[in-house]
Amino acid sequence: MYNFTLIKLCFSLITGILLGFYLEFAPIVILTTGVILFLFFIIFFFQAKKRFHQNPIFGVLVFSLFIFIGFLSSYSHLPKNSPDHFINEIHHELNGSSPIIVAEVLEILKPNAYQDRYILKVQELNRSRSEGKLLLNVAKDSLSKKLKIGQRIAANGQLEDIKGALNPYQFDYNRYMKTLGVYKQLNVSQTQLKVFNNTTSSARIYAGKLRDKITLNLKKQGFADDELAVIQALLLGQRQELSSEIQKNYAAAGVIHILAVSGLHVGIILLMLSWVLRFLDRRPYGKILKTIILLGALWGFALIAGLAPSVVRAVTMFSFVAIGMQLNKRTSILNTLFASLLILLLINPNYIFQVGFQLSYAAVFAIVIFQPAIMKLVNPNNKTTRYLWKIVSVTLAAQIGVLPLSLFYFHQFPGLFIVSNIIILPFMGLILAVGILLISLILIGLNPLGLSHIYGWMISKLNYFVAFIASKDTFLIKDISFSLLLCLAFCLFLISLSFLLRRVSFKNLTFVLTSILIIQMGYIYEKSQKSEGEFIVFHKTRSSAIGISNKNTFNYHSSNIQKIPTFLTDYDIAHKIKLSEVSVIKNIYNFAENDILVIDSLGMYNVPNFHPKLVILTNSPKINLDRLLLDLNPEQIIADGSNYKSLTERWKKTASNKKIPFHATAEKGAFILKSQQ
Repeated sequence: MYNFTLIKLCFSLITGILLGFYLEFAPIVILTTGVILFLFFIIFFFQAKKRFHQNPIFGVLVFSLFIFIGFLSSYSHLPKNSPDHFINEIHHELNGSSPIIVAEVLEILKPNAYQDRYILKVQELNRSRSEGKLLLNVAKDSLSKKLKIGQRIAANGQLEDIKGALNPYQFDYNRYMKTLGVYKQLNVSQTQLKVFNNTTSSARIYAGKLRDKITLNLKKQGFADDELAVIQALLLGQRQELSSEIQKNYAAAGVIHILAVSGLHVGIILLMLSWVLRFLDRRPYGKILKTIILLGALWGFALIAGLAPSVVRAVTMFSFVAIGMQLNKRTSILNTLFASLLILLLINPNYIFQVGFQLSYAAVFAIVIFQPAIMKLVNPNNKTTRYLWKIVSVTLAAQIGVLPLSLFYFHQFPGLFIVSNIIILPFMGLILAVGILLISLILIGLNPLGLSHIYGWMISKLNYFVAFIASKDTFLIKDISFSLLLCLAFCLFLISLSFLLRRVSFKNLTFVLTSILIIQMGYIYEKSQKSEGEFIVFHKTRSSAIGISNKNTFNYHSSNIQKIPTFLTDYDIAHKIKLSEVSVIKNIYNFAENDILVIDSLGMYNVPNFHPKLVILTNSPKINLDRLLLDLNPEQIIADGSNYKSLTERWKKTASNKKIPFHATAEKGAFILKSQQ
């Protein structure tokens, strides 16, 4: 049986977490609410013990208490509510000066073209104890050495906000980093950085050193660059060396999940070991011993993978699955999954916002719920055919579970995902097994070059096959518009379908039909909210970009029409329209009865009998803004990303003195003017 109480507690906790992140209350209100809830819980708890039938009020109180616990957990994780967080200290003490920060390297991120990037755990701020996470960007230098996990460093520089999305529907890096608990960044050169000789000691530090040792020895095995990059991703969770082409191919083939050490890898290892150790099931206390061995093996793999947060999360989840498997009940696996979800969210409420966390649980839940029903659709007698159909059913179930999230986050659907997964997944166990054997031999001091050549050949064939599938781009459906509202509606539909599969009843059928109605209403609502048209001044560094859209078309005007920026694709997808025209920027526009003047580097604006409501400044024109405001009397000034920062700041002060609204895209993001509906 499903433990619906546990499921309800999970959803209550998630509700509280979301409320804690998005709502703010005075501490006295939070404290009073907590005390009242706890007192009522104690009173009704002792009353419930004396009664045969449970009081429904007690159930409401339990769920309310979990909502409060979730709220308190997320509320306490916000930096502004943590007195020792360095953000609060820089606001109150530094007054804009550059602090000296002592911190430990927590994670190594994928570098960009100009900087190496790390997540730091702050320990001191100006010699005072502090805490919190910080993004460190170190300018690349040919003589510099990369930092390692666990190293203690001191850095001096100005803390800055992490840049968010400056154009509509663009990926928001600021929001993404906040899900990791990182709210500030520090940009430094090598001269502003000091690395201490001593490092801190912890399991994570040891795991990082172990992973570095494995990586160093793997590089001596003679693998090609792409082979080594995939091996590091598959076995060690290190994706920094993956080329953009490799990542693009794996995404297009629908197997990008195998490049991140996550639930797939841990699940395969669990299934392989469970099959190998199946003889213990018939021995006295064999299941207990088997469970201990499985848990030890999973956490050993996590250690090899450097105890990265995503790996620890996956291993924690499958540790509960391993326990559930030994109870020999599918519903036990589902219940233990919810138990792991509950515990992980209590430890770190930020997990609920992380894409990998959402996809992992969605896939595993879907496999547990939908795979048996899909398996029953076909009942092949041949053992090989049945094995292949089982792989297909698992793949389909997982894809069903992650489909709403995948469409929402990635806006594409790989049509050949079944083909690629049917061929790759049967060999994933072998690929992981040989890889782990290779690493084990390296760790005990052997140099298995023969095995390395075989493994390199396996990975090269894997890369070749993935590239072949990815080349069939006819089957890759891209640029799918799928909003958060539709994503939630489809998730509700899948939940209702799981209830119907569990038990066919009028109530569950009504639930399914209601969820379908909600999806349809979502489509109708979004269509009704679609704007008649927009005039957008996008933010583009060192260039100008203007977009004009209506219900069916989108025209793009730019000072550089040779290259179409990616933010246009994001905009097109969100608005369900296609780019119709690309041309150079004009000096005069009229949109929704608003005259708009664009002043470029020539600085010409004396147009007879023309008094624009909006003036757009581009390419740093040499103008006297005081005189321009006097001559044209516009209602608003917009400065795009093509202007010098110093000029933009000067114009901003002038406009402020004249009490004219000023919009700088580098500061406020894209300027959007909507037509009247």
